[in-house]
Amino acid sequence: MGEGEAQKHPVRPSANPPIRAITFFLVSWLLLLWPLLVNGVPFYSSDSASYLRGGEFGFNTGILMIDQWWRLLFAASAPPAVVEGPNTIVAHAIAESGGTRSLVYSVSTYLLRAPGTSLLLLAIAQAGTVAFSLTMLRSLIAPRSAMAPSIMVAAAVALLTPAAWYAAYVVPDILAGVAIASAVTLTVTFDRIGPAQRLVLVMVTAFCITVHGSHLPIAFATLAAGGAVNLWLQRPSIAAGVRRALWFLSPIAIAVLTLLGTSYFAFGELSLAPKRYPIQLARSVADGPGAWHLRDHCATERYAICEIYGTNPPRRVGDFLWAEGGVRFRATPAQMDRIRAEESLIVGRAAMEYPGHQIRRSVTNTFEQLIVFGPGDLPFGFELVDGEDPTIVSTTPDRPALRSIGKLLIYFGFVGAVLAIFALRRKLQPIEIAALTVVSVGLLANAAVCGILSGVTDRYQGRVAWVLPALVFLILLRLWNLRKPVTSSA
Repeated sequence: MGEGEAQKHPVRPSANPPIRAITFFLVSWLLLLWPLLVNGVPFYSSDSASYLRGGEFGFNTGILMIDQWWRLLFAASAPPAVVEGPNTIVAHAIAESGGTRSLVYSVSTYLLRAPGTSLLLLAIAQAGTVAFSLTMLRSLIAPRSAMAPSIMVAAAVALLTPAAWYAAYVVPDILAGVAIASAVTLTVTFDRIGPAQRLVLVMVTAFCITVHGSHLPIAFATLAAGGAVNLWLQRPSIAAGVRRALWFLSPIAIAVLTLLGTSYFAFGELSLAPKRYPIQLARSVADGPGAWHLRDHCATERYAICEIYGTNPPRRVGDFLWAEGGVRFRATPAQMDRIRAEESLIVGRAAMEYPGHQIRRSVTNTFEQLIVFGPGDLPFGFELVDGEDPTIVSTTPDRPALRSIGKLLIYFGFVGAVLAIFALRRKLQPIEIAALTVVSVGLLANAAVCGILSGVTDRYQGRVAWVLPALVFLILLRLWNLRKPVTSSA
């Protein structure tokens, strides 16, 4: 319809835009819950129980710390308690576990563990964050779209992307995708949103960064790319550009301050990853250079890891870290501290000794991770058994056929979205091209971070692979709204 026709026949919105947005959010949220309805419970991994145990311990220890501070401030004359202090309790717990995971996500897991310790509320909340991201993108790409085709887009995201699968997986993985989507909305479409929306996006992105160590570099890459694209498209004045840059950097700043604050509060040290597991060292050993370096230098360098394994450490990441013979169980607390301190040194020296092999392995791992994102890591039929020490047990048969169908649909949706980009490239708006570019940067950053520093597995890329097709589906929704109406004679 031309501009003249549009003026003669103005389009009247069918509902108030906020009402449409709320309706779309709620319907999207419900559609994203289908894996929970099919499985009856969330998808679990051993990490799920670990987060729950750590969250309970962290919450109770935090209460104990607050109580101790209260006594010191207002009851200084009271006799000191003979029980162990919070710092001693924390030190003992870390010594028993060998390391810690995200404090923020652990406490969130404990608070959202209901009903019982099923973590069902946590999975529902994670689906809500995906629905929020989708709603924000829709309001900026296709804000005047009718509800029926909008719901079709939400259904496509729920069925043709890994979003619903990994929202139901009670580990922080899905929040990496939410961080990318929120960062794109904050930066690329900065001029289409108000201060309140910007503030919400900043807080959501910052929270997503704090829940896992890998999310910080991924979000930073996405925010940097999005900020650069925004400044290039809008060409603001120097003062306006500085203000925008502050908005774009604020999620990183808030997340870093939160991580440092919780680290100091819990462990008495300023660290972005306090008491971490030596995952980078395990990856270097698995790739080869780390193992070869230890073989050649254990006799002279006196590394802590050599005291445990000599010149023959386990060559698989899981065996190195968490198996019965892994450092989690074999290293003493003092040795674990030394391993953490020496990790970067060993990994750096190994990469410098075998640069060609390390580069090939890193590139290969990144490429493999980029194209592996099905639901293969999500078995049906497991439950988290309540008790003093929650454990995961198999209760019903797995459903590999359903998982295979889901994988086919996910790859069909992703490949179809990529083909649609090329087919419709001449109809894309500059801001849509920018958003697609920044999302691609986020997906590539995720593949590089996970492939190089951890390992190649479906869930690492599946947690973010839904953002690109979701954005393409919304672009198709906008183009659908621009179609010419079919006319007929009287």
